[in-house]
Amino acid sequence: MGLQRAVDALSLRPVEGIPSFEVLEHPGIVKKLSGIDPYEDPINACIKALPLLEIDWVQDIPRTVVSFAEGQSTITVGDGSKLTEWGFSGSPWEEDYGFNSAEEVLAYRPLEDREGRVRVVGRAYREARIRGPRESRKLVGDAALISGLYYTTLFQFGIMAFGWENFLTAAALDPKTFGIILDQFADISVENVSEWVQDDCPVFFFHDDLAITRGLVFAPEWYRREIFPRYERILEPAHKAGKIVVFVSDGRFEELIPDLIALGINGIHVDNSNDLQSILERYGEDHAVIGSVDTQILTRGSCEEIGEEVKRLAETGKRYPGFFFKSGGDLPHNIPMANIEAYIRFKREFGRRA
Repeated sequence: MGLQRAVDALSLRPVEGIPSFEVLEHPGIVKKLSGIDPYEDPINACIKALPLLEIDWVQDIPRTVVSFAEGQSTITVGDGSKLTEWGFSGSPWEEDYGFNSAEEVLAYRPLEDREGRVRVVGRAYREARIRGPRESRKLVGDAALISGLYYTTLFQFGIMAFGWENFLTAAALDPKTFGIILDQFADISVENVSEWVQDDCPVFFFHDDLAITRGLVFAPEWYRREIFPRYERILEPAHKAGKIVVFVSDGRFEELIPDLIALGINGIHVDNSNDLQSILERYGEDHAVIGSVDTQILTRGSCEEIGEEVKRLAETGKRYPGFFFKSGGDLPHNIPMANIEAYIRFKREFGRRA
């Protein structure tokens, strides 16, 4: 269990049972298993709960917690950003992007704004997201792989800097100028990734929301022209550092998987909007595939339905050495305790490979 099993599976070496990767944000199960209130001591609560949950890989250990009053779903924190209730640390989101039109977007140059207007291009944003997982790795040791997640690879910069409407409009209105902006976002990502891989973590886990549940946001040709050539440059530091490179996106992006594979990535994390069986049949022999339990079933289904879901995935994935169980929408606070306990039990029961 833990770090070694996760790395072995990502390296396609045989491991005992199906390994598990989760984003752990469920205060109820953490408190029950650890005996520690995560709102009072999130670090020690999660560290103690990890082996009991039989989770081999997590992105990070939460350091800060946010308490929501009963009936409260959104709060504003000290820096003015907003959090939606989710787990015990909250989910941040942007409301005011600071761009009133596509024309303003097209006049923006990311490399001229390293400290201010757009939070996600700043060095402080990058450094906080590198520092957290490194500190967690020292605390957790061999109990689990702590990978962190490089969130704003390229496409995500457009979403988080401009908002969907201005991003899509600007990209369509003036592709050439928007390409200049993408080049500069890519320059920032090269710098970020170069810093990110300067440690002994064997995995580089990177993210871009290339799709939504229904499918791709742009035509496939747009990604092949505007995104993947820049990915090649962005990923070069990770490849040179010898990292196991794993990609994740929300939504249905399976038609782009061949393009991602061509970039030399080692693993794909998909949610349940994708055809997992087809992906495993095409890529599972020589790539890790992570996912994907339907979080809606975990949240609203019966224990019997959860068992059926986990069994289906286990039977689909257990012959592939790099297959991981993963709840597609993570393990947030609103999953009923009986359901999350059933999920843990069924992963153990159906995850055997013998």
